[in-house]
Amino acid sequence: MTDPTPPPVPPPTPKTKRPRSTVNRAHLDEIKNSRTVAKAALDPANTAMLAGVEFDVTVPAHINTLADSTEHSIGQLTGTRVQKKDLTAAEALARDALMAVILPIQAAAKRKYGGDHDTLRHAYFVGDHLQNDTLLEVQTASIAIRDRLVIIPPALVPLDFLPGIKATQITALSAAITTYATGVIAPAEQLNQNMGALNDIVDNVAELAGLRHQVQLAVEQAIPWRTPGVAATRLAFLLPADRPMVG
Repeated sequence: MTDPTPPPVPPPTPKTKRPRSTVNRAHLDEIKNSRTVAKAALDPANTAMLAGVEFDVTVPAHINTLADSTEHSIGQLTGTRVQKKDLTAAEALARDALMAVILPIQAAAKRKYGGDHDTLRHAYFVGDHLQNDTLLEVQTASIAIRDRLVIIPPALVPLDFLPGIKATQITALSAAITTYATGVIAPAEQLNQNMGALNDIVDNVAELAGLRHQVQLAVEQAIPWRTPGVAATRLAFLLPADRPMVG
């Protein structure tokens, strides 16, 4: 007789949480590719070939200079976004002290903003696992939370009111910020700085791509893919060896 009881369904395999990326991989790839093309253009073995199509010999040096400055800017921007994860004992205590006053406020935010109010919950960093983040991230979050609950001129009232969060809890948060977050740049100011830096990086990467393209077009003109014996040279300039350049 067949057992009518179906076999238990195994629980789904939990998805691995993808870590937040602090660096745009496409930007790094463009810097790498531009440097590769510039290196090939500066190779004495390719000088005569490029001279034959009246190539601007200043372009490779410009690529390298721009790649260096862009890489430096990426490093600076990344440094403002990510701090070391290995906290000292004092840093861990500071983070935990801030979390002690943040957690009840987050609970109140979850009470007020249920359902589809994801954006408003995120304003209080609900679901962001702050307790596992760096001290700087918790410091920055605490300032952002405080600034929603206090009057900031020219406003006449706070941006938000949460159930059960009164002057006592807000004063405790402000005191913790004074003790543990002195000198941390206000979130809005830091965000503006980051956005300006990111815009500069995006502009530089676009310029790098244009300069790289100039070099590759010159090589495409000088040694089309059907020319015998040019495969290795074309590959050095990141051009396909068996078909024309696209774009």
